[in-house]
Amino acid sequence: MPRIFSHYLLREVGFWLVSVLAAVLLVLIGGIFGRLLAAAGSGELAPEVVVWLILFTLPEQLALALPIALLLAIVFGVGRLYRDHEAFALAGSGFGPEHYLRPLLLLALVLAIPVGALSLSVAPWAARQTLVMREAGEQEASLSLLQPGRFLSFQGGQAVFYAEQADRATGRLEDILIRFREDDQAVVIRARQGWTRRAPDGARELVLEDGWRYTGIPGDAAYQVVRFETHVARYHLPQLLPKLSKRSMQPLSQLLKAGGAANRAEIHRRLAAPVSLLGFALLALPLARTPPRRRGNGLLWAVLAYVVFGNLLGVGRSWLEQQLVPAWVGLWWVHVSVAGTGLLLLAYQNGRIRRLPVRFRLRGKPS
Repeated sequence: MPRIFSHYLLREVGFWLVSVLAAVLLVLIGGIFGRLLAAAGSGELAPEVVVWLILFTLPEQLALALPIALLLAIVFGVGRLYRDHEAFALAGSGFGPEHYLRPLLLLALVLAIPVGALSLSVAPWAARQTLVMREAGEQEASLSLLQPGRFLSFQGGQAVFYAEQADRATGRLEDILIRFREDDQAVVIRARQGWTRRAPDGARELVLEDGWRYTGIPGDAAYQVVRFETHVARYHLPQLLPKLSKRSMQPLSQLLKAGGAANRAEIHRRLAAPVSLLGFALLALPLARTPPRRRGNGLLWAVLAYVVFGNLLGVGRSWLEQQLVPAWVGLWWVHVSVAGTGLLLLAYQNGRIRRLPVRFRLRGKPS
């Protein structure tokens, strides 16, 4: 009988796990995919790069989505048993919290293995590949400037570029025309030749030689005409993907070898995803419990718990980087707090912790 119940519970939670995971991934990746698709449509990114960028961002998003998906899946799955009064019938047959915890903790432990692999190794490797693909996409966008005789639109149509001739071997352009807006004024630049380069801060620069710059509205008193020998026009390609730190891309072995407070904080950040699965399994079970004839609000508490958990992780990581807490403490206090809260709620719901009597006495003037 316990084995049949475990299979039944895991099937119910598994259904919600797949459903919630798909929804969370759709939210996380949908925005990135939309920006990539728009960039590809406007010529700012090669279309064949879009699929690879999505695939390389998937491990990081999956490692982030699985903990919250498990938390909500248990709340939904176990909560349905309470809403349909199946849990109360099972309780009358001797099924207590331990019968729920065993399969749920086993599920969390099984999920912690792939999540740990994703967070510790696969996601950093994919982030490095994403950086390479992004650099390739930016290079393609820069090389697209070398297509002669074609008007190219940038910055959502706010800037237009045209070059009459181009030498792809040397990267030099000839007879260049650029039109854009600056401080609500129209700017037109004509140059005899130019080329592209990358600035130290990562921005792209178009170096123009022997040209004219026209600013304003023709016929207006503030219309300006400037002759130049050399002019540098800066342009930024859109930030299509979440910005990642260099430390988050480093292999785990390199972080362990380098040491240091910041590297230890990064290791604990990566460990947070698989470890949090066990704590969420303990916390979700009491949140899913709904008293008879009462509408439950476990979903609200689960979302609030996840938000608080994420904020505590951010605070704990900052403390680690500033060496305000010992390295051996790490972020374990956050996971212990989550698991301890779940165990306390379970003990309270099952009568092992008595509610403290609180008496209120109304005082007033005698009538």
